[in-house]
Amino acid sequence: MKVMKLLEQFLEKSTLVGNENRLVTTVDFQNDFKREDYEYIHLPGLNIFLDKQAGEAGIRRALIEADYAIAETGSVVIDSCNENLRLASCLAEKLDVVFPLSKLVDNMHDVADFLEERTSESGGYVAFITGASRTADIERVLTVGVHGPKEMTVIILNDL
Repeated sequence: MKVMKLLEQFLEKSTLVGNENRLVTTVDFQNDFKREDYEYIHLPGLNIFLDKQAGEAGIRRALIEADYAIAETGSVVIDSCNENLRLASCLAEKLDVVFPLSKLVDNMHDVADFLEERTSESGGYVAFITGASRTADIERVLTVGVHGPKEMTVIILNDL
């Protein structure tokens, strides 16, 4: 039941930052998936790709697969050494992130080996994304989407 406790914690933290969260089976996800809804797709676990380089107009909607998710913070972890993937995750107006439940870990220490492997010698780039970008100016005026997506949906594949 540890997985269910981690899932509950992840959903709580992810919802706090304004994410929409969905728990679906892999089969249901594949049946409901519509390629035409996205301008960029990077789902290596399902072998589905639609590559596009983000230009000045950015990307309306992107769908990417996370390498890990962290229950403690509600964050997803993405190996973003691919430049188009990195741009899509930062410039998409709406970002949908998919990960299998088996990739949900307790805290950041649980991805330390992954970080070391991906960033040590190759000069890799790993992103931690918790939700839509939010920033405020000195007058406390909140702006959403300046440094990343305006909306984020997390799709958790119940593969257990």
